[in-house]
Order: sequence, then C-alpha cells, then structure tokens
Amino acid sequence: MKRFLLVLLAIAVGHPVFAQLSAGAGYLKTHVSAERGSGSGEGFYAGLSYRIPLTGTFSLLPGLYFTRTEETAGKFIWGDIVWDGGFSIEKALVVPLRLQWDIDLASDIRTFLYAGPSFQYGLQCSSPSGISNVPATDLYDGDNGFAHKRWNVLAGAGGGLSFPSKSTQRFFIMAGCDYGFLNLFVDSYTKSNRFLWKAGIGIEF
Repeated sequence: MKRFLLVLLAIAVGHPVFAQLSAGAGYLKTHVSAERGSGSGEGFYAGLSYRIPLTGTFSLLPGLYFTRTEETAGKFIWGDIVWDGGFSIEKALVVPLRLQWDIDLASDIRTFLYAGPSFQYGLQCSSPSGISNVPATDLYDGDNGFAHKRWNVLAGAGGGLSFPSKSTQRFFIMAGCDYGFLNLFVDSYTKSNRFLWKAGIGIEF
C-alpha cells in the first residue's frame, strides 16, 4: 500500500502544471444483497480528488472521501441465528482510483465517463440499542455472527457533465454506482455484498 501511494505521489509531482484539485459531495443509496437476507439505506459522501492528466482526454483521479450511511436490514438467517431486522450506522474512508475520459461538447461543456476501483476502510459501524443509557453495539469488533469487516474493495463506473465557472474553475454534476467484492461479514454463514448508487456535485479548481 505504501509503495502504491508513493507511485501516485511521484506521478502527481511530475504533472504540477496540469494537475487539478476538485472537491465534491453527494447522496448515497445502498443495497445489501445476501444469500439469506437483504437490506438498504442511504447517506452522503464528501471529499477531494486530484486529477492527473495522462493524455489529452484521459486522466487518473485518485481521491479521499468520507462516507456516512444508515442501513435498515430485513430478516437475516445464519444457521440457527435469526436476526429479524436491524439498524446500523457506518462511517468510512474511501480511496477511489478512477480513469476518466473527457469528451468536449458545445460551449465549453464537457461530458465525462469514469471507471475504476475504490478501497474502503471502516471507521465506525454501530447498531444503536434504542434504549436510554444503553450503548450502541460495535459491529466491527463484535463477536457474534453479525460482525462486519472494516475493509472492502469496490469496482465502480459512472459519468457526468462539467461546466465552466471561472477561467480556472469548473462545476460538475455526476452519478455512478459501485459494487463491493468482499463479504461484509466476518463469519462465513452467508455471502453478503453491497451495491452503492450515488449522485453529487463538485467544483474543480
């Protein structure tokens, strides 16, 4: 991981004139698909990306984003364990690495398409007890069948439009989706994966 970050830093330093920083935020919709249950939720994301031009129309965009989602689960069944619904709040850091293709349209308006992996590290995942003075259950460090993994690897794709604001700034709107490859749960009673749909806005400096 350290070597990977050093390579990205070396590429960025090699393109100081053309590289651009962007900030973005938006809405997240989640769906958990499992062999023995399902769940859904929503939340938001916010963070920064760094555009590193590769050619005239292709760029590499590493970034760092914070996400917060709230999910409600349906009935999950693990062997003799039955969880009839539940509610969880998850906060995480996400590092996307996207390849973006920009296409010029009329009046300096551009459309873009992107694809690439993202690496997620969970900061906190808790299930509120709903009872006063009773602490929430930590789902990352739990020792039952519902303990969550902190790490996930996702593949995503999407697109959007960008518009000129000032000579050195552009606003953009975007939408996309991501699919998590890793099982969300530590135990292997069931395979569970997460889908994320997102839509947001941002500014490129």
